[in-house]
Amino acid sequence: MDKGGLGLLATLYQYISVSRDYVAQVWKPHLRFRCSSEDSITLLLQYLQQSFILSYIHAIRVVIMSEFTTFTEGEFYEGHFDSRAYVKSFYSCSSGHADEKNYLTFVLRCLSRVFSAGEHKGKRLIDVGSGPSIHSVLSACEHYDEIVLSDFANNNRREIEKWLKNQEGSLDWKPILQYVCELEGKSLSDLEATLKQRVKKVLKCDVRLENPFYPHTLEPADCVITSLCLEAACKDIQTYCRALHGLTELLRPGGLLVMIGVLGESFYKVDEQLFSCLRLSRDGIEEALRGLGLSIQEFNILPAEDRENNSVSDFEAIFHLVARKPSE
Repeated sequence: MDKGGLGLLATLYQYISVSRDYVAQVWKPHLRFRCSSEDSITLLLQYLQQSFILSYIHAIRVVIMSEFTTFTEGEFYEGHFDSRAYVKSFYSCSSGHADEKNYLTFVLRCLSRVFSAGEHKGKRLIDVGSGPSIHSVLSACEHYDEIVLSDFANNNRREIEKWLKNQEGSLDWKPILQYVCELEGKSLSDLEATLKQRVKKVLKCDVRLENPFYPHTLEPADCVITSLCLEAACKDIQTYCRALHGLTELLRPGGLLVMIGVLGESFYKVDEQLFSCLRLSRDGIEEALRGLGLSIQEFNILPAEDRENNSVSDFEAIFHLVARKPSE
């Protein structure tokens, strides 16, 4: 980091250290004219202080990510992404990581609402960028005859295959399976058996390519799901839009695109290792999808809670969307 970056960090930390005093000195006299009690003044001061500090923390995170790292694309994941630590941190229970306040519950409920009734079904479903995880396809698996899971990182694909083959030491997905079963009134053993029977392939994918599965060419799918993948793989909005185009090319006419992602996130951490994330906005995503001719049927958002105490990411919101490719 150069001297300019260090100076900016020092300034930001100095602002944080004095912000409480500044708010108290500047705002407290004004609040006395508008509040009827000391308790009301105290609550308002705390709110203002937290707002100041949150702004500074966000600025520091942006500086750290821009100064210390280049964007962590797929190649970085091969050597630095700990699949087992990731699942332990973010998928060991149905609410997800404690710092992210029930984001996983939101995701699982959204996916259940889309798929559990059986309204969306077909021959083939492709999950693009599965990571080491199977949670994205749990609610959908009984409604599609063939499921393809995929990821760029070899270790992530190995962990999925170990679980599918019931190998010793495979990841424990029972807490997530159990939660989905309770939502949908299913048997855990039946859901697990159905998913393992329906998954036909676990393939390498690279969403930066025109064909993410090159050199393979997959038959068009009735549904494509992607979760927390594109914003982690794409270093800029141009690459992101090209990746979205690649996903739509995997769909048959009239096919369904289901996306889970994060808004306003610049980084996340797995076992203290930092990974970059492309900061996205709802407007930007909607514009990109409509530019590809997709009609957005749902766009659900869960705002982040208690962002200043989130030690593993800086996302502003989790989103879930459903879009449809036009029929020819």
